[in-house]
Amino acid sequence: DGFTPLMLASFCGGALEADVAEDEEGDDASAGIIGDLICQGATLGAQTDRTGETALHLAARYARADAAKRLLDAGADTNAQDNAGRTPLHAAVTADAQGVFQILIRNRSTDLDARTGDGSTALILAARLAVEGMVEELIACHADVNAVDESGGGAKPIPPLLSPNVLTPPPPLNPLPQEETPLFLAAREGSYEAAKILLDHFANREITDHLDRLPRDIGHDRMHHDIVRLLDEYNTGRGPPGSLPPNPGFPPLLGPPTSFLSGLKGPVMGKKNRRLGGKSGGGKGRGKKVGGECPPGLESSVTLSPVDSSDSPYVPHPTSPGLFPPP
Repeated sequence: DGFTPLMLASFCGGALEADVAEDEEGDDASAGIIGDLICQGATLGAQTDRTGETALHLAARYARADAAKRLLDAGADTNAQDNAGRTPLHAAVTADAQGVFQILIRNRSTDLDARTGDGSTALILAARLAVEGMVEELIACHADVNAVDESGGGAKPIPPLLSPNVLTPPPPLNPLPQEETPLFLAAREGSYEAAKILLDHFANREITDHLDRLPRDIGHDRMHHDIVRLLDEYNTGRGPPGSLPPNPGFPPLLGPPTSFLSGLKGPVMGKKNRRLGGKSGGGKGRGKKVGGECPPGLESSVTLSPVDSSDSPYVPHPTSPGLFPPP
């Protein structure tokens, strides 16, 4: 099946050891072997032929925190996907491998919202398997609480190793779209603590599945009355910090901004700016005193402050609508 010596060293000594008293010594010995293999140039990203798992996947599956740490220190890819799209984090959640799980979520390169082939995130898996501690840890690390899977069947628990050299392939994925959120899965599985944690972190209870069912509906169908009561009685007025209510009370804008300034007159249209010295009654004397064209900027004042506006600082001369005050 394409197992390399590094892969064998990554899971041997963990779940395969029957004698619990010798587990610690076996872990130390295999961790040393892993270090030696890496120093000799072992390929960290090699994948098994049947499942496509890497050494880090196998360490996560068999709760080998020491092996996972050695592999990560050597640069193993935390987001490598097997043939079903599972990352080592998915494998750790599925196997309830707390030690490997803690190492992975604290590694900055780990994508907490990575999806399997069916769209399941690590949080969706934890909610489906009712692992409340992992649900809380993932939410604390800002995993997406409203992520929706694509086919609902999820990544089922991977079967145990049958022999040192043979792994059974993961079960086939369910092709039917389910569109289930972590809150929906917690309600379906009857995980009260997981549902409360998700609600405490503002999970959306109004997202429905492909049958248009709410988390409350599936909880009621499964007779999880405590969860139904929780969903019914949870404070619906809460919202994320800093968010505004849906209708803060401000009236909508019913018209263009100019409609609120109806008391102001617009600029006088259809009239040309007057030139001093032009042919206009009573304007010859003033034109000779000033002379020439209008100084720069005065033409725009016709628009900004027209002579017939109450805001104009000038008083028009009885014989001319010009802009300049009488001499």
